Amino acid sequence: MVRTFISLIVVSAFFAGLCALGWYFVQQQIYGKPEYRLKAERIVVSPPPDWIPEQFIEEVLRTSGLNRTGSLLDKTLPQKLAEAFIASPWIERVEQVVLRYPSGAEVTLSYRVPIALVALPQRGSVPVDSKGIVLPLEYLTDADRQSRHLLIQGIQSLPLGAVGTPWGDPLVQTAAQLAEALTDVTEYLELAKIIPATETTPNGTRIVCQLQTVAGTEFHWGAFAPDDPKTIAKKKRLRDLNEQFRSLDNVPERFRDLSRE
Repeated sequence: MVRTFISLIVVSAFFAGLCALGWYFVQQQIYGKPEYRLKAERIVVSPPPDWIPEQFIEEVLRTSGLNRTGSLLDKTLPQKLAEAFIASPWIERVEQVVLRYPSGAEVTLSYRVPIALVALPQRGSVPVDSKGIVLPLEYLTDADRQSRHLLIQGIQSLPLGAVGTPWGDPLVQTAAQLAEALTDVTEYLELAKIIPATETTPNGTRIVCQLQTVAGTEFHWGAFAPDDPKTIAKKKRLRDLNEQFRSLDNVPERFRDLSRE
């Protein structure tokens, strides 16, 4: 009786294993069908800016391995695809992933925007976004792009991590935030550089910034914070001075301290 019972268990386990193995091979055949295999040319993303590489989607799939393993039958594919895109230094957020048969997906993305270039002695320049996130150097292959952005000078630190991660220096972060605030007047006012520095005050230390025009004329901006209401007044002051003297380079030195605004 016991032997019969044990035999039934062994036979049942054998057939269960056989069925599982059979289902595995059937599943692999289904997963491998072309209409279920994820393809880069079938993935639609939010319209990318001109600085995003042409082979961006292919690179994301290749780096993540989804060009070989991605299948629409995989219930975890939306999460895997989101993780693959967020790993790119050019992506700030993945808003949504929707799979589309056959072989495709629609991915809603928020892209990182280069806002300034950090000048490093003997090392050239490094692009960053408004949060001080380090962006790929490939962005600088277009000389015209370099001329669009303010240059952050006086930085002695190097990025703490790889591209796609914060620089890790408050001076860089503050200057990048200021560069974003000045985006709409940079070209008009012929601004070229932001020079951040740490200043000692009776209450401790703070970061202050100098602005420099293309011709080298300096203006003292003072302290900056993204939510500082004085930013609007300071920008207006720069525009007014530019109009009054027909160029910021003609502004007398006594008018170049904006920290009093």
